[in-house]
This record gives sequence, C-alpha cells and structure tokens, in this order.
Amino acid sequence: MKLTILGNNGPYQAAGGACSGYLVETGNAKVLMDCGNGVLANLQKICTFEELDAILLSHLHSDHVSDMAVLKYALVIKNTRGLSNKIIPVYAPRTPEDEYNRLNVENAFSLHPIGEDLKIEIKDLTFTFKPMKHPVESYAICIETEGKRFVYSGDTAWTENLIDFSKGADLLLVDAGLQHKDKVDENVPHLTSLEIGILAKQAGVKRVMLTHFWPGHDLEVSLQEAKQNFDNTELSVLMKTYEL
Repeated sequence: MKLTILGNNGPYQAAGGACSGYLVETGNAKVLMDCGNGVLANLQKICTFEELDAILLSHLHSDHVSDMAVLKYALVIKNTRGLSNKIIPVYAPRTPEDEYNRLNVENAFSLHPIGEDLKIEIKDLTFTFKPMKHPVESYAICIETEGKRFVYSGDTAWTENLIDFSKGADLLLVDAGLQHKDKVDENVPHLTSLEIGILAKQAGVKRVMLTHFWPGHDLEVSLQEAKQNFDNTELSVLMKTYEL
C-alpha cells in the first residue's frame, strides 16, 4: 500500500501548497481521501482522475472538498462529449445536507452516505469509519490491506474515539492544525501537536504522520511538540509517496 500526500494544508493552502488530499494505492486500487483546494492538479501528476476507484470524504468543510466542484465539472463535460464514461463512487457524510446534495451529480458521481457501521471493500482495500469531534459530521477512516492498518483522522479535536479506532495502527495520519499555544479553551475543533503525541502513545500506534498544517506555522515546533510524547513522528511532505 502506498500513500501520496496531494495536499496537507488547512483551512486554506499556503502559496504553492494544497489543502487536504491523500491518494491510497495498491497494485489493484486507487482511492482518493479528501479533495481540497489544489488536490485535483496534484492528483493528475500521478494518474488521471478516471483511474480513481472511489473518493472518500472525511467531512464536508471546503478545505477538504472544494476541488470536488471542479472534478464534477470535468467529468460532466468529458462524459457528455464522449471523451469518458467514468462515474466515480463518492462516499461522504450526510451533513451538512446542502453540501452533501451538491455532490449528487448524475453524470459524474454515484453518491453514498458514510456512517459508523459502514464497511467498504474496494478491490483489495477495506475501509471502516468512526465519528470524530468537529463542528460538522466528521469521520476518521481506517484502511486495511494485506495485514497493514492505516488510520486517517480527518479533522478532529481530542476524542477517545480516535484512540480506540487507531489502536495498534501501522500509521496514524493525523490533523495537526494547532500547536499548543493555539489551544485557548477546550472548544477548539482540532488536535494540537502536543495532544497528538499523547494520543498516539495511548493508542499504541507504530508511526505518526502530521498533516493539515496551518500556513505560517513553524512546523518544527509542531514536530517537536508531538515528539515530546511519541518519538516516531514525522511531518507529511507534499507530493511525497510513502510505502506502508
């Protein structure tokens, strides 16, 4: 299983950057998780969007889904002109309802709701989901294949659900949108990098990769905060491919 970082900024992209987007590949499957600003262009450096077997959206905030509007437009035009016949399965939370309904495009996507009990088999990949703590309906995604287990947190504040869901994972790709100084109260909607190290230790994961970086943050600060409690932590690197 390979993971390519197509975007790792949030809530907006840095100059030359891209918001959340992650391509998961095996020899048989290509699945995109999240599709924020700039992700579609970066995806096409690796493969065509027609090669995707599915798109999974952790939640429907713009920095995770905005390029879906452009992808919809591309598919509708190509399919209408006979240049393609690709309909991409899209899995997304049902709420916010207006955002979900925007994805219901007959000549581009086949839309399916995400829920906690959902299990998806896409070729040799298995996907399961767990609700996270965020202002909108949001899910962590677990990907399993050939004995490997990889968890993507999506966006979340501290929640025991993420500890339980990522127990023993080979990799936790996790929302590091905040540093310790940014946690002004208990209602902030993202994990801090300091909390990530604590959470990873409690979950017993093997490896942590930080993502969803706020533009302008000193990422060395984020890394060192996480490493205070979990040493095997690294920063995700835009357009880098990792073997899992």
